[in-house]
Amino acid sequence: MESSFDPRTQDFTLLDRNGLNFTASMAQIDDERLYGVRLALLLASQIGASAMLLLVLLLLTKAEKRRSFIFLTNAFCLFANTIRCILLSCYLTGNLWNPYAQLAGDYSGVTDSDLSTNIAARIFTLLVMMTVFVSLTVQVWTVCITTAPLQRGIIMATTTTMACIASGFRVAVIVYGIEELLTLQRSANVDDVTSMAYIVQAVAIWLFSCVFTWKLGHAIIQRRRLRMPQFGPMQIVFIMGCQTMFIPAIFATLKFEDTMPEFGTLVPTAVAIFLPLSAIWAGVVSDSNIASRGPDSHQRLIKDASYRSSASTTLSGSTIACDKSRQMSACTYTQAKDFESAASTPSSYKKSTNHEGIRVDHDFGFARDDAANRV
Repeated sequence: MESSFDPRTQDFTLLDRNGLNFTASMAQIDDERLYGVRLALLLASQIGASAMLLLVLLLLTKAEKRRSFIFLTNAFCLFANTIRCILLSCYLTGNLWNPYAQLAGDYSGVTDSDLSTNIAARIFTLLVMMTVFVSLTVQVWTVCITTAPLQRGIIMATTTTMACIASGFRVAVIVYGIEELLTLQRSANVDDVTSMAYIVQAVAIWLFSCVFTWKLGHAIIQRRRLRMPQFGPMQIVFIMGCQTMFIPAIFATLKFEDTMPEFGTLVPTAVAIFLPLSAIWAGVVSDSNIASRGPDSHQRLIKDASYRSSASTTLSGSTIACDKSRQMSACTYTQAKDFESAASTPSSYKKSTNHEGIRVDHDFGFARDDAANRV
């Protein structure tokens, strides 16, 4: 006869620091184990993605654009997000995640280093979210620069207010979290405030993304009506705007699933990655000579990258030819002036030298713009 006893969920007895017995469960240990593994995987992937994209952003951004405000904002956001994920991962190796502390609720073994690391992680989370909202505000202002002043004012006031509300909820979550760390006691309101913070944060990101996605989508439709179906930076930012609108909202929704609460850490990382990634992708095809038309234009962009190198060589040769032609023109012009001065003096006039000088009033070859069009 089979027994209904499941040893994987059995209870067992442990002793606390005062020598008193308390009951723990194998199921609780298994839940903590799975949560720690999933959280470690998510944080490790976020560290790698943020660090690699920061390196790519620094290498691919042109020197004249590295002092722009949007570049500095995106670079700082990626850097702060990398530090944030590293500090959060230290939680899994500290005394706060000790099995005894989790089972007994006894955090007497927590050191000042553990507390400082977790407080710093929460502060960096606030910095990342505030930087994300600043970057979103700049992008919305950029796409709304051509709208009517009244409409632009309403849009900016609405989005900025929503960003301030989301930042305020995030500040409240951090205050409650720091209070819990310092007192080592669970706060009664922290769960409700945290849930509201994730909801308002997702709504704010959704609102920002809706604004510049709608503006770019309207501009793309107008260009198609003008028979300008060009695959360029506008289409790229539109695609990334749609991703910024939906993917963080999905992660924020998964946060409320009891089996996957760790997915909430992906929300700031997703936005921090999508914003500079759209700028990098759009910058690659920002040149009008690279942007192409047609349904397969996004595939031809890859081929045009290798084409540009040969084109630049031809352009360099054309420029040299143009410079040589200018030198020849100046030389012949000087000879012509000497010839005219000689012809004005009767005593030195010779018919045999009448056709030796040729005066040229224009440059041979073609200019830089013509070379670019011929290449």
